[in-house]
Amino acid sequence: MTAAAVTRRVASVAVLLAATTLLTTGCGSDGGGKPTGEGRSTSAARNAATRPPDGQATSGTFNSSDIGWIQLMIAMDDQAALLLGLVPDHSSAAGVEKWAKPVAADYRGELVQLRELLSRAGVPDTNPHQGHDMPGMVTEDELRTIEGTKDAAFDALFLAAMREHLDQAAKIAHSERSAGTDPATKKLAASVEKTSLTWRARLPEATSGRP
Repeated sequence: MTAAAVTRRVASVAVLLAATTLLTTGCGSDGGGKPTGEGRSTSAARNAATRPPDGQATSGTFNSSDIGWIQLMIAMDDQAALLLGLVPDHSSAAGVEKWAKPVAADYRGELVQLRELLSRAGVPDTNPHQGHDMPGMVTEDELRTIEGTKDAAFDALFLAAMREHLDQAAKIAHSERSAGTDPATKKLAASVEKTSLTWRARLPEATSGRP
């Protein structure tokens, strides 16, 4: 995959679906491709009816949107954390390394909180999104491709993938704030939305090498 291919992939995502909508429709698309409902409006996505995945019940103050968002964010953040871990040995830009270090630490803390919520909800820590290709998700194929690059080529692919991830994370967190019912989950969603927008605004531009 070239930098241009990743950029086209990012640009093709005109709108992003709410977490539970992705969980119940996007991940079921043939061949693990992008959700078929990508063309829906943001307003429609935010107000989409939600339901828990087959065989999964909600618990306590959690509804299906809460659990769907937690599971999706864990899957997305796990992959993003692996991508961030490549930066020290692959990037050629000091600015990229400086940006990635606190983001990686932030994600580690976020994953701890997400898994604590999942445990409190009584839901097993499994990954229903394994092998799926959706907006904001760094797939295993993409990770291998990016891992095989160095310097400026790595920086271009890394930044494009993180840009898409942060955009998606902010949008589905916003949806969870509206559709969720568990106070702690909604509070974390508000934090995720804020930090995703902050890191997105600070995302550096790819450079040809170190200063």
